[in-house]
Amino acid sequence: MAIPVRFLVYGLSTSCITLLYALRLAFHSTIICQLENSTVSFLLDEDLKQYTFQSVGFGLAVGLVPLHFLNFLGTRNVTTIYGIIGILSALFYPTSYQMGFYASFVTRLLQGAPLGILLWLIAKVATDWTPKTETAIAIAILTSVYQLAPFVAQISAAEMCQYFGWEYTYYFLAVLCAISHIAFYFVYTDRVEDNQLASAEEKSLILEGKGKSGKQVSENVPYSQLLLDPTVWATWFANLAFFSSLLVFLQYGPLYMNQVLGFSVRITGYSGGLAHVFCLFAKIVFGKVMDKSQMDMTKRLKAAWTVVEIPSLALLLALIMLRDVYIQMACIVIFITIHGVAIVIIVKTQTYRSAEHNHVLANGNTLCVVLCLFLQPLIVKFLVQSNTFDEWSRVFGLHAILILTSVIFFTCKVDATPAKWTGIQKVETKIEEP
Repeated sequence: MAIPVRFLVYGLSTSCITLLYALRLAFHSTIICQLENSTVSFLLDEDLKQYTFQSVGFGLAVGLVPLHFLNFLGTRNVTTIYGIIGILSALFYPTSYQMGFYASFVTRLLQGAPLGILLWLIAKVATDWTPKTETAIAIAILTSVYQLAPFVAQISAAEMCQYFGWEYTYYFLAVLCAISHIAFYFVYTDRVEDNQLASAEEKSLILEGKGKSGKQVSENVPYSQLLLDPTVWATWFANLAFFSSLLVFLQYGPLYMNQVLGFSVRITGYSGGLAHVFCLFAKIVFGKVMDKSQMDMTKRLKAAWTVVEIPSLALLLALIMLRDVYIQMACIVIFITIHGVAIVIIVKTQTYRSAEHNHVLANGNTLCVVLCLFLQPLIVKFLVQSNTFDEWSRVFGLHAILILTSVIFFTCKVDATPAKWTGIQKVETKIEEP
């Protein structure tokens, strides 16, 4: 039996953005090897190291700006253009590092720019290529980028540093990224109806209940109404809390486990990687449960957010109170496993609420990530000056407060029914009119 084309689209889309993200995350593991036995690296300067961490945030902001204006090129072409930028910048990074801070900063900035398409592409595929009956499982697959990328980056860096040299991490991942983008280009089409690989039955299943007329009546984005919707802001704040908490372990997890807990680079890489694999399986199971649940969608999403984030909050508190290094490692692995599921809930809520305008909310999500990438290095530098347990406890405590606030905001304000400013509601209104 042939694999449905939509699953090829899910897989290739995920592969493209996973490898783009892995190329950016690899730095947080290779930095350990770059600094090993080094006395002249610019990364030994705390200020320059902070700017290097922030460079990806600058790049992400730069990459997000033209995304709205490039929509006319179509999803396939935009994804390919951003992929080429990410691949070339990754191939050049080892050389730029040898050239010094400024060359490295610009290259890292260019590595950050393609990350603007991560949530944008997830939103596009979830809206255009996903049947209504399998939204959660499709989102679980697409958002697995946040589990697969750290796994691929950390394992690749651990092995390359061990046997070949940290530079080969970027060469290896860049080649895989190029292969994925070539395959994506030949499989994906912007309109499901135009895809020559998909059967008529599959096209009908994907398009069922979406209605072209909804798109026609809602071509212009109703920004004023969208920005006054409490659900939009609740999901954006939830996204801010989710990414900020996750980025602590994506950006600083390897350094924390290596320098504070005392684990080797290889153990650090594999433990972090396995945590994301566990999360991937948790998301797939969670997605199936979400799709099969008979509960009202709004109640279902509110309950899901609480079930996922309250244990995440408890694990952060455990990191603050328990000092045994093995318990700390276990808490980090379990936190990444559970907390990583939350993105499924955010994207599913936004997909149901905003319909054809989902990409706008996805761009808002990306702005939240930009904010995290800018602020987090500053906050960590301010709170963590001697790399002690007590100092890192302040970072974990701050994110525990963020998560608790997100639970309250999400459960009080979220509504998963299509908003009045979407095409779905406008079409329904027209049908009801005599």
